Amino acid sequence: MELGDHSCRNVTEAEVKLEEGEVMQDGGSALVAVDAMPEPPQMDIRMDAALLHCQTCLLPLRPPVFKCEAAGHIVCFCCRAGHGSICSRAVTHCAELDAVIAAAKVPCPYRAFGCDRYVVYHAVADHQRGECQCAPCSCPDSGCHFVGSRGMLLDHFAAAHSRLAVTVRYGRSWNLNFALSQRWHVLVGEEDRSVFLVSLGALGAATAVSLVCVRADAAPAPQFWCKLSVELPGDDKDKLVLMTSTVGSSALTGGMPAPGQGMFLAVPQELLSGDVLPLSVRIDQLRPASAANNKSATPRARTPGRMQ
Repeated sequence: MELGDHSCRNVTEAEVKLEEGEVMQDGGSALVAVDAMPEPPQMDIRMDAALLHCQTCLLPLRPPVFKCEAAGHIVCFCCRAGHGSICSRAVTHCAELDAVIAAAKVPCPYRAFGCDRYVVYHAVADHQRGECQCAPCSCPDSGCHFVGSRGMLLDHFAAAHSRLAVTVRYGRSWNLNFALSQRWHVLVGEEDRSVFLVSLGALGAATAVSLVCVRADAAPAPQFWCKLSVELPGDDKDKLVLMTSTVGSSALTGGMPAPGQGMFLAVPQELLSGDVLPLSVRIDQLRPASAANNKSATPRARTPGRMQ
């Protein structure tokens, strides 16, 4: 019996459950398990980008694609009706061109920052806004012009500014000590390697503390919730400041957040410990987290809270 012969007998479910490469004898005939079909061959080509754009709105074409009968103008679904004021109504659906548009891929514009993905051309903007993990962000240090992906930023923080990131798990409170002499500090989510910036700034006699997620400005937000608190040891509950808020996003193109802008925690001088801010930080994902939250304890951070 030859594979692909439509006249062959039906085989049972048990007969087709073969391990890869296994041969089963059946009255002199053999059934051979076939490997999964390989991915079709790919090629890199160069072409005029205008060919992949709607000839009315000039935006990248998305299936379904249409053309007008008068001049063969190629237009997107949204422009097909209005095209009649230019030439003629575009009523012919180009199914063959749909397949080309859906398969045309280009390198991610952030390849220089580490993204090696090829993205469908009409989805590049969506990829840049929310999917790409290599979208560039800036160093918050005044006078430093470094720009890179979040992973590159972490390396830069350690090498150029001697700032080691503190790794935290979501859904748990972490007791950290931040040096007031350093106006920004870095946290990293253990589960997804998201980068957070804790900024400290003078606000009158108090210290303003804020937390932002470091990612491209165009990224959808928010994805995290935080709780920041400072209290003195003892039973005096009046000596406690607390803030809960969703976490905003920033590419830090304008440097670290200015004190007193957005959501922040104002910490009075009497709650400080010399040059150290004892801060309790908890970050939660607003979308379901893959790891179970452990709320029974308040562990210490993985790396020293006071960063030199």
